[in-house]
Amino acid sequence: MPVEQRSGAKQLTSIIFGLVAVAVAVGLAWGLLQLASGDGDGPVRLQLGDDQFDAGQATRLSVQIDEDGPVLFSDVSGRGQRRPIFVNHFGDDPEVGWAAFPAVLPDAEENCFLSWNAERELFEERAGVDGDGREVGDLCSDRTVEPNGGDLERFDWEIDDDGNLIIDVRGEQPEQPEESEESD
Repeated sequence: MPVEQRSGAKQLTSIIFGLVAVAVAVGLAWGLLQLASGDGDGPVRLQLGDDQFDAGQATRLSVQIDEDGPVLFSDVSGRGQRRPIFVNHFGDDPEVGWAAFPAVLPDAEENCFLSWNAERELFEERAGVDGDGREVGDLCSDRTVEPNGGDLERFDWEIDDDGNLIIDVRGEQPEQPEESEESD
């Protein structure tokens, strides 16, 4: 049975072609890993979830908050329960006086979230699930937060043309609404 014989030039060309193909594949894989790393240093930044959250009709929401207290939205980012927020309203005008802030304190223990205490009129850090020696509702720490979010990060918000409260979960709102006597 005859065996094909190749010249040295054809063998060298095949080896070079194979090495170039491997180098290109490694380069593409490295580039994709850099893009997916999410470090934000490159020209492309990978971000999953929405940047804006529609909390609903501002008028309805302000009445609900006046009657029942601040509203918790479990995760507004679409990133798997990593960004729950509280929304509170101060005053009688649903066009102004909103505060939206994270429902988790910085450096909070896992499964510890802010919880509204209507009697004390402030937020307390409490356990959201059983575990780590706590039951649901147990205090995680003695840290509390004022009804307007205190020193926590604030999210920008606006009322759109349809009267909906739109919250920008990317940024910080510099102005903090003051508590009003009318909201009690």
